[in-house]
Amino acid sequence: NGDGIVKQDPKVNENGHLMPEEVVKRTASSIRLKTMLLGNSAKGGAALKLRYAFLTQRGYYPDDVHKANQDSYSITNKFAGEDGDSLFVVYDGHGKDGDVCAKYAQKKLPQAIAKYVRQKRAILYRKQLQSEGKSLKGAFNPAMWPILDEHTYEDACHEAHVEVNKMMHDDKNVPDSLSGTTAISACFHFGRLTVCNVGDSRAVIGHRVPNADNVESSVPNNDDYEEEKVEEGEESEPKKNVSKKSGSLLAIPLSRDQTPFRKDERERIKAEGGIVQSVDQMEGDEPIQENWGDMVSGEDIDIKGDPPRVWKEGKDYPGTAFTRSLGDSVGDDIGVYAEPEMLTADLTENDEILVIASDGVFEFMTNQAVIDICSQCDNPLEACQRVVKAAYD
Repeated sequence: NGDGIVKQDPKVNENGHLMPEEVVKRTASSIRLKTMLLGNSAKGGAALKLRYAFLTQRGYYPDDVHKANQDSYSITNKFAGEDGDSLFVVYDGHGKDGDVCAKYAQKKLPQAIAKYVRQKRAILYRKQLQSEGKSLKGAFNPAMWPILDEHTYEDACHEAHVEVNKMMHDDKNVPDSLSGTTAISACFHFGRLTVCNVGDSRAVIGHRVPNADNVESSVPNNDDYEEEKVEEGEESEPKKNVSKKSGSLLAIPLSRDQTPFRKDERERIKAEGGIVQSVDQMEGDEPIQENWGDMVSGEDIDIKGDPPRVWKEGKDYPGTAFTRSLGDSVGDDIGVYAEPEMLTADLTENDEILVIASDGVFEFMTNQAVIDICSQCDNPLEACQRVVKAAYD
């Protein structure tokens, strides 16, 4: 490289797979299991105990063995200054400078969402004081700001994604013309969950469906849990994920992949002037048609490997296999934009597992397969390790 240091190629076995020690070098994860309390029951929000972990593994590409890890993540507790609020985001970069785009989004998106959430809460409190005929002196008092309803919170998230996309385009240090990143986020506001999705990363929840002879479930007693005042707690030893609940865990998607496989997204792109074709169709090896089969995102795996892509008319770019992203500025005028699709829900005691991951996992595994692996694990860190290993194998 430019420093005169010669990088050694990773060691692989006779099947071309990375040796175990090479996999370890490419992996970054939680050292210990994290625990925190979501929500604030004193202010009327739900109180939920959450145990979580993260793991990312740099991919292996035989034709580019030193390719940077283009996946990133961010975890922000006490989000937007509110105890019990948290933001979890996974970013999956793509293109030559996808790692740069993912890191940019990792830094800017949480800041932008927090800014708009705080602004809207402050405005709401100011209007509340005015309607009550009270003085506006001291209106900037975050401790008194009300909870945002789901529509206002989603508005804040929408504005933040659009703003960060424009900032990325305008930043000369981020070459995003043919590079960008997905962003899938789980935002907790007073115990309520809002999922925002741009691209083809995914959020899936494991919801327990009770048997007919369901026994009484065991729910953690939040009164016995001491809330962390600074950031989050760490468990020195992972606790076993023991449940007395009967029934099975059903994988429920909280997001929809934004790809040309979806007819609504395909039609939106075409209405903006874009072309949707596979690589084989572009090169004349396949007839032009839109019969992409009956593949259901999350339930089926694309084994053909030549998905429909987005192109500019008469051009061989951008060729994205997704219809929305942060970055990819050349696709802006044909509908490849950063407006997120969002879903807001109140969690129940039967919502036991939440997974947010890039297509490095979901390209190779169905939603149910991921939840099934997680359900067999003693803790979230083990679940991360086993899911990533299964996707790589």
